[in-house]
Amino acid sequence: MATSPKDWLNVITLSRSGAVSQAWDLLETASPDGEPTGEILRGRLLKDRAVFAKGQERVLLFRAATQKYAAAAAKLGTTYPLINAASVCLLAGDSTQAAAYARDVLASLDAHPEEPETPYWRAATRAEALLLLDREIDARAAFAEAIALAPEAWEDHASTLRQFALILAEQGRDVTWLDAHRPPRSLHFTGHMSFDAAVARRAHLDESIAAILDEEKVHFGYGALAAGADIIVAEALVARGAELHAVLPGGPEAFGAVSVDPFGKGWRRRYDALLAAAETVHTVRPDTTPPDAEMVALGDEVAMGAAAINARRLESEAIRLVVAPEARPASGGPWRERRLAAPRETAARRPLTPAPHARHALLALAVPAGADLEARLAAAAARIAAGPAPCLGPWFTGREILLAYATPGEAARAALALAAAEESVGGHYGIADPIADPFAVAPRIAGDPAALAAGAAASAPPGSVCVTADFAAALAARAAPDLRTELVGELSAGPGETPVELHAVIRQPV
Repeated sequence: MATSPKDWLNVITLSRSGAVSQAWDLLETASPDGEPTGEILRGRLLKDRAVFAKGQERVLLFRAATQKYAAAAAKLGTTYPLINAASVCLLAGDSTQAAAYARDVLASLDAHPEEPETPYWRAATRAEALLLLDREIDARAAFAEAIALAPEAWEDHASTLRQFALILAEQGRDVTWLDAHRPPRSLHFTGHMSFDAAVARRAHLDESIAAILDEEKVHFGYGALAAGADIIVAEALVARGAELHAVLPGGPEAFGAVSVDPFGKGWRRRYDALLAAAETVHTVRPDTTPPDAEMVALGDEVAMGAAAINARRLESEAIRLVVAPEARPASGGPWRERRLAAPRETAARRPLTPAPHARHALLALAVPAGADLEARLAAAAARIAAGPAPCLGPWFTGREILLAYATPGEAARAALALAAAEESVGGHYGIADPIADPFAVAPRIAGDPAALAAGAAASAPPGSVCVTADFAAALAARAAPDLRTELVGELSAGPGETPVELHAVIRQPV
């Protein structure tokens, strides 16, 4: 019985979410041991675990992955499992056998040029085999040829870059030559409002922005579209054929009413044109709510993290572009930042209203009904008490336990500790205002934020943490070295609503 595409996807999703034992259980059910496509998937799971392992555990996992890939290659006679067997064999420390597999790959490519792979993957596979044979000059030429065959297949390029980086590190070789082949950069842009519409297209600012986009090789831009610097940067991105990803607190209409319309119809026309040209338009909740200063700060944080996640996915780099009223040094931190000075013009500035809202990182622990409910609640309470203290909660809704933390990092580490006890944990980060519940002894959070966290918990396999895209983006914006996220799916949405992405939170060795 061959592993179905759906089973393959479900196994990978479980593995990415951290539910490794469940991924293996599903794989054993869907594909008996020895079935070739199942062996390839077993090899991939073992390899993924090995990449983040240390010492002897890492070697043993790579050896096990080699056996799985080699077994599949022997039965299928195709280059995909064979080149993977070659690479993980090297990573397991056996360069002699890795070279033997690599020579078999080259022979197979020469003997079967019609093998059903894309031109990119055939050329990239040849480059990988040459690299394993210490023929680096030939490997570089083959990789350049592969990229020329599919210059915008950036996710494929990223996969090859990750593999080559592992190989070169194992060989003790220089990896910097890979930088010339990295996909374009992702940009988080932000700036001030209140340019006078009559002079907003000042040539020096347009030219300076265009020069930075060219110099930094930007193809993906993430930010809001407020009248002023945001719109000017976004127009420059669209003009160069880059992808624009608009991140709008409150949604397009609510954001436009506060941050665009007060500055004139000219800005509104430019705003509407950018919405039509955008690759994606992401609403930062609460939707349809006129954004205040806290919501705008949240949107900026989400846009910054979305740029970082995209860059990591593509094995590239994320940078910030800040357009400020006066020149200042870069703010430092984990981001490489470019700054442009653009003094405010004469238009009356309309400051955002003070921030009555509050940001929280909300967690939910799914608690299925059952005879042991009281015991499960008591055990969960003890585990919560043993970890970092939440700033709100916990409280029990009848279906899940909810609690809130001040930052997504604190919440993520608490969630991982809870998941270690086979809890299903979900999370959402955003505007989450406490209410004074007259039936409870302390404030609590209800409504949409609680529903999002609960929905994520309901989707999380036991022993894993699933969070919304805004939570994942906030983690990425803060560049926590011990945490990473992986896209695993979507929360179902109601009629007319956009589905909410789900990301798994995974502890990363540092």
